[in-house]
Amino acid sequence: MIYTYVLAYKLNGRFWALDDKSKKEINNKSIEFIKNYNKNLISIKYYKSMRHDNDILFWLSAHEPLSLEKFKEGFNSVIGIYGKTVYSMLSLYEDSPYIKENKSLEDTLKGDPKKYFVAYPMSKDKEWYLINYEERRKILSGHIGTARSDKESTGILSYTTYSFGLGDQEFVVLYEVDDLSAWSHVTEKLREVMARKWIINETPIFVGIYNNDNLVI
Repeated sequence: MIYTYVLAYKLNGRFWALDDKSKKEINNKSIEFIKNYNKNLISIKYYKSMRHDNDILFWLSAHEPLSLEKFKEGFNSVIGIYGKTVYSMLSLYEDSPYIKENKSLEDTLKGDPKKYFVAYPMSKDKEWYLINYEERRKILSGHIGTARSDKESTGILSYTTYSFGLGDQEFVVLYEVDDLSAWSHVTEKLREVMARKWIINETPIFVGIYNNDNLVI
């Protein structure tokens, strides 16, 4: 079993009031903590957030939920008085009942980060679950086919994770992309597929930028 965790941090006014040297010291402590943290996590990826209400995004995965919580506790200690968590999404990363991958789920998480990360919760109308499986599979095949055939979909990696009973949503949808404009164009195209009929929520949307070692400044 693989658990994934999207974790958003907000840096407060006390951090932004620091001089550049002090900011860099906190940044370096953060990077040191992340790079030396190997307590039962499958992967750690981190990004500068582009949302107005947070500054740092983490995407974590582990076989045990406690490993994810321990990371959060450790990073809270690093940030201290200068920030706090403002949003999180816990979910299960499992084999899809509609498509099959050519490699193990764990291996799909271990690649180098792409330039951008997109994450959002998603829920479907209750009527969706009353449709028989074969019909749902047919509907989603159209959705998947449209996404994969789009000329701008090259470089987009998608991860559908499940959060029934674990969060306020049913799914957490995750993407790694090279080009935000291409991602936006493919997303717009997917608004035309039949599967959109049953989507009832896809907010908030988080967009992060992978920035090598510059985590917070």
